Amino acid sequence: SGTLTFVTKHRGEFHNDLFECSNMRCISYDKVCDLVNDCGDYSDEYGCVNNFQCNETQHFINIDKKCDGEFDCNDYSDECNEDCSSHILSTWSLKILAWILGVMAVSFNISVLLRLVNGPTANSFAAVNNVFRILISTGDLLTGIYLVIISAFDTIIIGNQYCKSQMEWLSGDICAALGVFSTLGANISLYSMMCLSIFRVTSLQRISGSELEKGEKITLTFVTILVVVLSAGLALIPLADSLKDFFVNGLSYSQDMNLFHAAVSKQNHINVFKAFYGHKLRHDLSWDEIGRLLDGMFTNNYGGIHRSKIHFYGNAGV
Repeated sequence: SGTLTFVTKHRGEFHNDLFECSNMRCISYDKVCDLVNDCGDYSDEYGCVNNFQCNETQHFINIDKKCDGEFDCNDYSDECNEDCSSHILSTWSLKILAWILGVMAVSFNISVLLRLVNGPTANSFAAVNNVFRILISTGDLLTGIYLVIISAFDTIIIGNQYCKSQMEWLSGDICAALGVFSTLGANISLYSMMCLSIFRVTSLQRISGSELEKGEKITLTFVTILVVVLSAGLALIPLADSLKDFFVNGLSYSQDMNLFHAAVSKQNHINVFKAFYGHKLRHDLSWDEIGRLLDGMFTNNYGGIHRSKIHFYGNAGV
């Protein structure tokens, strides 16, 4: 047996300047390892050190785009592979810390709340002090519950599947609810500590040994409700549909949508629209306008283009 070498003759000289594909086609060497399937069977790209082949689509991308933190393959295989991946909590030290702090916050604050709720109040100063301490512990308890839930999703419920499903997670209701939950807890603690500090400073000269009067009870109830409502309002504002142009950071599409993949920003949408519609577009398009322009690019015969918002809490990596 032997090896047959294919050469070409040019001006009396023989040259081996053609690459033989596995399917017996021949291409010039300048098309080998150029990230394009010139052979038709990918044999001109196999074994090249300058490329990475996406798993499902089989197309090639530059090796520098592998594990660079941005999705270039529709199936996310350039970022979700044996060399790199991602989790809700990125490092083991962060995972362990979240579990420890979450469990401690939940157990300690439940103990504090039971003691404060059932404990006696000697005078009006102690009564007001107790109300704000209860609010602070409630806020810290919510934060602790958030840490336990997010840790459970990271290590138990989603685990290693997060990398390929993170767009669904970041645009999903659970992520949004956890974001609201953590922000609510932090706000209640913050505003309660602020109110408690103001109360202590203003009450130093008039500490009373009597119980709260009716007017003082009404004021305390109003302040308590105000703290909770203000905290909840600030936590929910980023999810308001009327404010999406301020808080939505991108859109996510299904993986079979080849035109877009991963989280797509406004500017990326505008770049595609310019190429498709062939005219200049404003740089300050609203998400509603982007939706209408996108729908105009595709037929509705198959149900239209399904998309999800990457909301404020999703962008924060909740």
